[in-house]
Amino acid sequence: MVKLSKTGWNNVIIFAVMGFILMINMTNKKIFSPDENTNNEQEIALVGAQKVILTLNINNVVTIERIGRTWRAAPASISDQALAQMMMSWQQSSGEAMAQTPEVDRQFSLEVKLDIAGEAQPLQLSFYATEQQLLIFNQTSQQWLVMPLAMYGQLFPQEIFSN
Repeated sequence: MVKLSKTGWNNVIIFAVMGFILMINMTNKKIFSPDENTNNEQEIALVGAQKVILTLNINNVVTIERIGRTWRAAPASISDQALAQMMMSWQQSSGEAMAQTPEVDRQFSLEVKLDIAGEAQPLQLSFYATEQQLLIFNQTSQQWLVMPLAMYGQLFPQEIFSN
């Protein structure tokens, strides 16, 4: 047995625990990191579940803002429960990255600005509904995403635009 002082043994234990933690982190990254070779198409979150939306502005006509844990829409044409479901859809939605730029008529876009907590610039998205799918252009990252057309109704319920 090696003779060390109490301080020496404390240092040995500290370094052993730190080494064990590093070993766990390295194996965790190898096990749970996405493999690039499995799928060329990757899911990208619109906002991200961990990010907090402060305000959502649609075409400078409808503004939705966070009030504590609830939401308020101006003009107020949507119920609180439907508004909460809409904002949950925004938090949890993701689309597939597109390899090439689609041809769209830019005058038929729906422009959305999202103020995210902790972000200096708002997230700017342009939505284009085609016959088969919903195309999204993220102006911040200059990336195109595609979603099923059914997501349009969840992200933009009809009640939001009625006066």
